[in-house]
Amino acid sequence: MKVSQGFITFVLLVVFVAGHVTTISGAESKAINIGWTGGSAWTALPDRIASERGFFEKEGLRVRYIQFQGTNLMLSALMANELDYVTILPFIAGAATRGLPVKIVSASTKSSGYAIVSRPEIDSVKALKGKRIAINSFGSSADFAIYQLLSRHGLDPNKDVTLQAIAGSPDARFAALVGGAVEATVVSSPFEYRAEQKGFKTLLSVKETAEFVRIPIAGLSTTQRKIEKEPDEIVRVLRGQRAAMLFLQCQREIGVSLLEKLLQLDHPAAERFYSVYRDQYNPDLT
Repeated sequence: MKVSQGFITFVLLVVFVAGHVTTISGAESKAINIGWTGGSAWTALPDRIASERGFFEKEGLRVRYIQFQGTNLMLSALMANELDYVTILPFIAGAATRGLPVKIVSASTKSSGYAIVSRPEIDSVKALKGKRIAINSFGSSADFAIYQLLSRHGLDPNKDVTLQAIAGSPDARFAALVGGAVEATVVSSPFEYRAEQKGFKTLLSVKETAEFVRIPIAGLSTTQRKIEKEPDEIVRVLRGQRAAMLFLQCQREIGVSLLEKLLQLDHPAAERFYSVYRDQYNPDLT
């Protein structure tokens, strides 16, 4: 994912300011709309905490998250100024390379955050040869991730497997796995835990995929116009997100409890995934 040197400088300046500007108080809160694909993935947890624990409120912001079933619709809403920001990154990077006036502002994760789950009889990545694998869409970060992972395990993604694009939330792809339409799927964590409970296998965990696919998939993206016209607002949003991530990383017991509540995990699972996610969050935002 390439960004200009000038834009990198802008992001670094934002991070510096985010750590040194005092909290806004006594000002009328500003309503903003942020598009995302849903709040049931670990990558969305800092955003949910920033809203529910008051980190955005401290910045004088009233944030409304609007869920979209597809990235194309989300991009259209952003370009129409119906959204102020979106949390997707790779799709925005692709849009920018096509000449659209959009840019990535920050990355809140260090890696893709994907896990690969499969039917129980598949005991290795190489055993996926000849099998059907579900992804969300061709050209997406999940598509790139599975290409990288298959290639590193000696399989040709174009010949040795059949990739099936199933749009929508990870639930749709998981349903395809449960129903037998595919033998494996790329899921956003913690969907692998749900798969395990139904007798399916986590073929590659978030930690394992992070070793091969270091593409952050969540953060903050917006339009060039927003960057030029409202940089102060961007700083406030980033500061709220950063505070939420630091809160998560420093408060284990509270973080585990929030994982139980927000991601609907039992306590052992929340303990397990907290240790995984903690190292994948990126409070530096770069």
